Amino acid sequence: MRPKTRLDSVIKIEEEKEERKLLEMAAAGRQVKSAETALTGAREAARTDHRRAASATDWLVAEIAHTRALLDVRSAENAVKSATAAEGVSRNAYTQAYSKAEALRRAAQARVEEILTTREKAETRELDDIGLQSFNSVPRAD
Repeated sequence: MRPKTRLDSVIKIEEEKEERKLLEMAAAGRQVKSAETALTGAREAARTDHRRAASATDWLVAEIAHTRALLDVRSAENAVKSATAAEGVSRNAYTQAYSKAEALRRAAQARVEEILTTREKAETRELDDIGLQSFNSVPRAD
């Protein structure tokens, strides 16, 4: 059985932080994906040509709609950039949380190994003492 250390409660807290950062990173990835999907849709909308043989006012409306579609593309591109930047920040925060938790896990594991080694040495010493006592208590025929 693994012995308890004082670091166990700290590790639990850090692992919870790590889990939250991982969820935030996943959410940021989903936001990037949805922003890229919106950008693809906006580009497709901007590529279509709605002009047809009609009056000048119809052409003017079509041109205004196309201008609006181009603005939507720029807006979607900015959304992708900001979502990608937020994803990078989230990834860095997760990396830091993971590194801290992993360092604590390693320190706790080293402490556990030290405790187990100390226990094993004490048990070996006790068994040696028992063996020595039983050896010395047996009468010898010299």
